[in-house]
Amino acid sequence: MATYLLTWNPSRWAWTDIQNNINEIKKQGFHLDTWSCGVTKKIKPDDRVFLMKLGKEPRGLVASGWATSGFFENDHWNRDLALAGKTALYINVHLDTILESEKLIFPRQALNKGIYTKMYWEPQASGVTIPDDVATQLEIDWANLVGQPLPLLEGSLPEEIDATKTYKDGTTKQITINTYERSAEARSICIKHYGLNCAVCSFNFEKAYGQIGTNFIHVHHLTALSEVEDDYELNPIKDLRPICPNCHAMLHKRKPAYTIQELRATMQLINVTE
Repeated sequence: MATYLLTWNPSRWAWTDIQNNINEIKKQGFHLDTWSCGVTKKIKPDDRVFLMKLGKEPRGLVASGWATSGFFENDHWNRDLALAGKTALYINVHLDTILESEKLIFPRQALNKGIYTKMYWEPQASGVTIPDDVATQLEIDWANLVGQPLPLLEGSLPEEIDATKTYKDGTTKQITINTYERSAEARSICIKHYGLNCAVCSFNFEKAYGQIGTNFIHVHHLTALSEVEDDYELNPIKDLRPICPNCHAMLHKRKPAYTIQELRATMQLINVTE
């Protein structure tokens, strides 16, 4: 997965429905849109994108999300007479965060120091690659700014392993794990909505372990991945829940898995009998 910088200059294109899009994210966790990718043809589905507001102050990063398509060609977004009949390249995007740019942004000035100086943040067009080490630091600082978990942390962890299978010690086995195609994206939306407490036992890793537990939690699919069809469209808020690894393992001690309510009731019964 690569990370790219998209750009937006309000003086060249008015984002008239931005507040509606912000409200949509607050309601369902994401907003689907189409955005210019300049002349870049490298962007692929699941690549990470950040949006830079250029032009007049305040300038800075105002949105983040994922590409949900490769590039495609369509009518040019700029309706200037000089560009009449011209085309531009676009990608479809799945935005997980849009900041109210007049109130809260990741300011342009913050990108003038440290590792951020490795990149030029005011390109003429969208689609510039953000180097991996810069992108990693940006994810950390962005998560702190907007108050959400790191979306790439644990994104590919094997969270849906069959806990009923056993393997001989000392032998090498290949374990195939089905994961949601944009697992980091879905995980981010789920945790942003429900928080980092376990949905079964309320355990919070940061409260228990301090900094090393920050942003750590598993994400559980309410519908087993082995049961979904190829055309299954996952809704992160309806279909996922944050679960600690202990409770996650216990949920999968049975096929079909125990429900969150069943496991919670079992724990409550044990606490009562003790």
